[in-house]
Amino acid sequence: MKTFARIVSIALIVLGVANADDACRTDVEKLCAGIPQGGGRILSCLKANEAKVSPACKQEVSAFVKKVREFGAPCQADVNQFCGDVTMGGGAILKCLASNSAKISPGCQTVVKRVEEKSGEFRKACADDALRFCQGIPKGHGRILACLKSKNAELTPTCQAMMQSLAALMAAPTATPATTASAPLATPATSALAK
Repeated sequence: MKTFARIVSIALIVLGVANADDACRTDVEKLCAGIPQGGGRILSCLKANEAKVSPACKQEVSAFVKKVREFGAPCQADVNQFCGDVTMGGGAILKCLASNSAKISPGCQTVVKRVEEKSGEFRKACADDALRFCQGIPKGHGRILACLKSKNAELTPTCQAMMQSLAALMAAPTATPATTASAPLATPATSALAK
């Protein structure tokens, strides 16, 4: 399951849900203070403290898990077969899948193409704002996205529209059966992300 999370983490960062900021901010500050972001550590902390996590945060995490399953399932076998030895980080798994695009399954090709398209759209819409507001913030783990989100009122209209588009995409119902909002935090997908 760990490799299952690799491509999904990339997709979710690009699509804007890698950090369950809003609904979980208070829970993270209270229950997970001092735990560094990245590598699924915050999600693991929330899972370990599930009994104390607010209902709103549980719902946010359930939505995250649903997206993990939706975006990751088509690529799980391909990541295992073609990219199992690739170290996660810096988009390495996505690059590996893209370089093997002729060999990967059609479902995974669709996911990779969608992630690449959204990533390109995001860079085009928000590159200037990222340079203006987030200079010096290290790339990766959704940090630039979180920075832009925190500066939403000051962003250019184009970048604001992209941020709203990403939020709407994440709120849209999916055709993939996955978890429900009432599902517990302890699921195979969250376990994989916590590693």
